Amino acid sequence: MRKWIPLYAALVILLASSHVSAAAQTLVSQPELKQQQSKLEQQVQTWTNILTQQAQFRSWKHATPNIVPIGPGMHGWLVTFLIDHKPVGYMIVDATEDNGFALSEYGVGEHPAFDPNTLYQSMIRQGYFTSYADAVKKPLKIERLYVHPLLAVWKWYSPDGQTVYMDAWTGESLPINDQIWKKQTEASSAKVKKEAAQPATLLSLLSASRTNETFDPYERMPWLTKSPLTSEQVTKLPELLNHKAQIRFTAELYDKSVLFVFPTIGYHCWNNNSIYVAFDQEGTRYVSLNTIKTKGLFYP
Repeated sequence: MRKWIPLYAALVILLASSHVSAAAQTLVSQPELKQQQSKLEQQVQTWTNILTQQAQFRSWKHATPNIVPIGPGMHGWLVTFLIDHKPVGYMIVDATEDNGFALSEYGVGEHPAFDPNTLYQSMIRQGYFTSYADAVKKPLKIERLYVHPLLAVWKWYSPDGQTVYMDAWTGESLPINDQIWKKQTEASSAKVKKEAAQPATLLSLLSASRTNETFDPYERMPWLTKSPLTSEQVTKLPELLNHKAQIRFTAELYDKSVLFVFPTIGYHCWNNNSIYVAFDQEGTRYVSLNTIKTKGLFYP
């Protein structure tokens, strides 16, 4: 288990202050901001009440949600659930065109999306810092960027002038630069994302769920030898998982320089037939199937 260290608090303070500055530059009045924040908090609580009926999420009953803006234009929010200042899970929420909210993804575990402690430990391993004392010598210039579940990164402006992109889950550096990031994000259709997002009013009940045992996705590599599931088969993914099928999800990004491979271990089906597939990744991560089905492939 990774040791909890003080940099978490330092990163939270620095990141929060940078987002406050960004918000202050908008033309939205303070009463409007407070009203939006109140609506967001209420919606997060509604989703929390539903999810805590599942055994995996029961710890959230005793957790405090910490909400901060993320994403280009700050039209999304990261909700980190904390118990004794340590994370136990997260949500990522998008704003919708009708002034509502959509649940992009959510999950449980000690190392959720954009976890500062995970980032720091990874930066130590990669040689960017040698210690906590070394890390705090200079101002930390870092951003959270979230476009969709497969495009989520930390963007760090290092003291020597480099720009480094790091995976939002592992903190590992990605072989990309500003140009590659821009190309990839522009290729991701905003229209598709909006169509995939489900209005908050529709996600009001979990009608079915399944959690299988995790497995090593590299024990077999069917993406090298087999054809992926067809679109019709993907719509029946819950049936396959009900029979304990081992399904791998793969996605090639950044001019095919990065391959993501996630073991698919379950699903949540909400009352409007919206399916969130469960990936084993630094915990259990639930991602909207409607969002990712055009951005990667599933292999049996």
